[in-house]
Amino acid sequence: MPVNYIDLRQQARAEALKAKDALKQIEERRAQAAALLAQRADDLEAIRQRVAEAAQLDPRLRCALPTSEPLTHAGPLPAAPDAYTLIAADGSQINPNAHAPLHYFLVNLGAIRLRGGSAEAPDVFTHSELHVAEYTRSGGYSEELVSLERDKGERKLLAGLAEGAEQRPILTLTDGPLELWGEKAANYSGDKAFDEHLSEYLAALEQLHQRSAAAAGYVDKPRADLLVRMLEVLQLPEGADALALRARPLRGVTDAHLLRDLLQPGERSAVFAIQSQSAGRYFGHLALHFFYLNVGRPRAPWLARVEIPGWVAGDAAQLDALHAVLVAQNNVLGAYTYPYVLHRAHEIAVVKHEEHEQVAQLLINELRAMGVEPGELSQKQAAKNLPGRRRFTL
Repeated sequence: MPVNYIDLRQQARAEALKAKDALKQIEERRAQAAALLAQRADDLEAIRQRVAEAAQLDPRLRCALPTSEPLTHAGPLPAAPDAYTLIAADGSQINPNAHAPLHYFLVNLGAIRLRGGSAEAPDVFTHSELHVAEYTRSGGYSEELVSLERDKGERKLLAGLAEGAEQRPILTLTDGPLELWGEKAANYSGDKAFDEHLSEYLAALEQLHQRSAAAAGYVDKPRADLLVRMLEVLQLPEGADALALRARPLRGVTDAHLLRDLLQPGERSAVFAIQSQSAGRYFGHLALHFFYLNVGRPRAPWLARVEIPGWVAGDAAQLDALHAVLVAQNNVLGAYTYPYVLHRAHEIAVVKHEEHEQVAQLLINELRAMGVEPGELSQKQAAKNLPGRRRFTL
């Protein structure tokens, strides 16, 4: 049966009415948050102490922590370095399919390395990893674990390519948070598979640090409310308990929404640390930090969140180089404010639909050549694959 558009139109109209009322309330909350941000802009030590007290009440608290810049800091666009190396990596995957003849997955990584200030063509790299879980892992490998393989692989690829870079500063970039799995990581605390992936991921970050290469994760359309959550903590009365901490008086306001009128095109926010359960795994020079960057145009702001480790947050030259190069990269694609190198890395890494069948057939052919007969499609998938519309007698 087709979608019932009569029902959907009525539901869409009801949702639009609810959205109109909700947006009015969120805008009022944004004004409250902006006023509090300005009021407490220089109370950095008091804010850090307040957040530490709140984290004692609830170790799961996840919010921003000020570092050394006022909360309302708007850093101007610095000059880009005359020469630099910029490396971006992205990944795509074929997830395991329980209905397919074989339970396998593929992680495909792509990277681009360009030399800023040079007329040389950029270098392009690909790396593909095929895993057959049918025989090695009792057929058990989830899409989440495949995503971990991909994210870890991107950072390891960057670390390897940074070793071969000669032109400094070296800037490395991925799409998405720098923190492996971000907020979801808390759900996997103590999980052996996750811990193994995280150890390799942290080792790749350490390799980048030893190479004095900047690492960053670029979040294009951030919906995080780390700053807003910090402001909610500041509103707690003295002696508040964990139940009061879970209240969200500014719910619905995002950090990007809060900062949209503060940052002009090309400007960055203050650098903040992150209070979270995973902070104990990312410590010292690996400690997670972030800032917001307005990569938009006059009267058309577009705020991205950039996550960086402690060694970049504490190095003014690396921070300025990353700031300037990211703004320049966002000007390459014309009307689309997204880093060109990340766009290219995605194009290099993406696995096209027709390649899914080709990879599966390649694997089946090799298994048969070794005398191993692959399994069969599930009956459910076989029925779905029937051509056209079929009627059956009941």
